[in-house]
Amino acid sequence: MTPFGADPDVVWRRLIHGDTATRWLSSEGDCGSPNQPAGAPATGIRAQGSEPLITMACHAAAHAMSDAQLPSNGTNPDRFGCVIGTSKGGLRSFRHHFRGRSPADNPAQSWQQCFPDAPSQHVAALLGIRGPLLCPVAACATGLVSLIRGADLIRDGACDVVIAGSTDASLLDVVQGSFRRLGVLARNFDDPARGCRPFAADRTGFLIGEGAAVLVLERLDHARSRQARPYAEWTGHGLAADPAGITSVDVSGEALARLISDTLHRVPCPPDKVDYVNLHGTATTQNDLAETRAVRAAFGAAADGVSCSAFKGALGHLLGAAGSVETALTVLAMKHGIVPPTANLLHPDVQCNLDYTAEGCRRRPIDTAMKLSLGFGGHLAAVVLQRPDDINCR
Repeated sequence: MTPFGADPDVVWRRLIHGDTATRWLSSEGDCGSPNQPAGAPATGIRAQGSEPLITMACHAAAHAMSDAQLPSNGTNPDRFGCVIGTSKGGLRSFRHHFRGRSPADNPAQSWQQCFPDAPSQHVAALLGIRGPLLCPVAACATGLVSLIRGADLIRDGACDVVIAGSTDASLLDVVQGSFRRLGVLARNFDDPARGCRPFAADRTGFLIGEGAAVLVLERLDHARSRQARPYAEWTGHGLAADPAGITSVDVSGEALARLISDTLHRVPCPPDKVDYVNLHGTATTQNDLAETRAVRAAFGAAADGVSCSAFKGALGHLLGAAGSVETALTVLAMKHGIVPPTANLLHPDVQCNLDYTAEGCRRRPIDTAMKLSLGFGGHLAAVVLQRPDDINCR
């Protein structure tokens, strides 16, 4: 679920066509009614209560299960895990309570929707999950960290299947004001469709978006037993910290470069075998320089041969949902053999010297892809995905 809508095929088509979803909002109500996030068609999936954070997570989870052709009773519920993260919790519910407007019929349930683990609880209840239930919180790296924790549950032998992802609904004045005071929101633009310009010389920051994405992670032999057709194979991941500061990024990219190199070494995968890197790309001065320098340092001479792109110019910054949404779109890029473009990159920064796919989408076989996510507080995450070798499992 993204500002482009709730149909993955529609989201994919608009992304590769170079569309942008950012627009002026006349009020916070424009961001989506409680049970109808902006751009989302009616689905019949309704969370208990009125928190869009939960509604989006439940919609995405139900769609993921349907797409994987995995009925909720198709696996042992005790070995079925749920990892749904969010960066802040249900802010709209919190706002109602802060203003003294909690629902009179069930205030306790409404309070529970303020907590970060509310989406994971509702998804687990919706699908009858009795295995591990987790809610990672890692700022804007939350989505990718959630997928990593889901993969760990399978690799550690705790689960056969994990439904993993993240959700975020933060288009509120208090969040906008906070990011503006930090100096990371886009400014000095007339057209919001061109407001967020990752890796551009005139970039000034990001615009906030809302959304969610959920992926089904499954143990290989479990997938084979039901003749599943996976999009990609999860081959490795890594986590690290950038100690530059609570809201700062080390523009040298040293910590991120080390994470990239360590992750590729553990897979193992030489840098020249990576076809595509999906970047965090927030369009802030620090982030874009750090990512560029990190990829240059970790990939060495192979950096010129890897295709890169970032999606926040098209979708806005989905904050806690960014990592899962962008990973899902990376998986679709591998499926279709198309590198999506980086929207709004008309005048590249001379210091940002990678191939960001600025001229439009590009056809290219993507056998190996890497996804990077960064979050305030120093959270760094990297994942390597590959096309499955087993043709019978595609």
